Amino acid sequence: MTVNIRHRGRRWSEDFPKNSYELLDLADKLRNDYPFSVKIEKMFELDYVYNEFQINSFEDLVRLNLFAERFSEMYEEDEAIMFALMTKYPKAEISELLEMTYGLSSVTAYPCCNDEELTELAFNNEWLTEFEDCPYEVLEYLNTDKVAAEVHRQREGYMYGSFYVEPDGYISPEKEIELPKPETGFFRLLLAADRENRVPDRASSEWLTLPCSKADLEVFEKRLGCPMNKMICITARSALPMLHPVTVQRSEIPVLNGLALKLSELNRDEVVKLKAVMELEDVKSIGQTAQLIPRLSEYEFDPLSMDASIYGKAYLFNNLPIGFDTEIFASVDMEEFGRSILSAKGGEMTSYGAVSGRSQSLFTPISKGPDEDETEEIEDDESEDEEEGLEACLT
Repeated sequence: MTVNIRHRGRRWSEDFPKNSYELLDLADKLRNDYPFSVKIEKMFELDYVYNEFQINSFEDLVRLNLFAERFSEMYEEDEAIMFALMTKYPKAEISELLEMTYGLSSVTAYPCCNDEELTELAFNNEWLTEFEDCPYEVLEYLNTDKVAAEVHRQREGYMYGSFYVEPDGYISPEKEIELPKPETGFFRLLLAADRENRVPDRASSEWLTLPCSKADLEVFEKRLGCPMNKMICITARSALPMLHPVTVQRSEIPVLNGLALKLSELNRDEVVKLKAVMELEDVKSIGQTAQLIPRLSEYEFDPLSMDASIYGKAYLFNNLPIGFDTEIFASVDMEEFGRSILSAKGGEMTSYGAVSGRSQSLFTPISKGPDEDETEEIEDDESEDEEEGLEACLT
């Protein structure tokens, strides 16, 4: 399912459903700023259902994700009912759409592929008054196009795939929907015992959330019936988009756990800043991430700058003389200016806000950055930093 997001003048598309880490990351990119509008697109084979509604809180974002998850698991019959309901109720809110997925059994979907089958269905059920007490032999002489059109007009039904649905019978379920809670930790590994020749025992696989204490690791090992160094990682999830391994080698699990312990010492704002700086510095390894954490204070981060134009105006407001009429910039697009200032400071506009280069400030006048010798020294030390970062995760 594709969801088109309109937030503070920006528009972009996101695919749903997402795992919990991805959903939290989207909330960070949105600066947890509500409400905003979304429009559902590319949900059905018939691509003219465009339900638009407001997301008023993080809970609504979770509802949207759960709705997409439940829809992705539907068979064609339920999908046809959902299509009819969303077509009939285009202004339904996300809470109502989610409720619909629990009340589909109140609506009947009739197997029906074309006008001929719909005509026979209407005839057999006497859906039109003209068919009452009508002999069956008449059926073969009916104009199926006109009958089908009349059925649609009178009964407000919808054809979708191999089904015909009349959504008028829908009854909203009297049910309190429990929303899933966000996943904890920073990494989740789906682990299985290595039974033979590096073939995982998928039937007994379990998720392990990091960080994890030594005692909890021992309990996990007993449950799977093998030590950690004999386990295989089937898939991995990360709360840090730049550090997103598809899988993890068994030797990396203790290192990743050490990094997760360091991350758990950060507050939420610091985690968002870390993600922004990782994007700036193109950090994609465990060791580099561990080395970056103690250096976060050397970068300046502004999550309120939603784009380069906003940053450019904020930079001018902080540097123009007192009393200068800043209203003249109110309607001016300053994206190019903002990006040039950030570039001069060694920073950039990230998905989470504006980030300065190392040892630079976002809103002070431009100063000279590191000289060439210092830059070369930093580049030469990258491999050494990686090794030090890996060692730091294990201490």
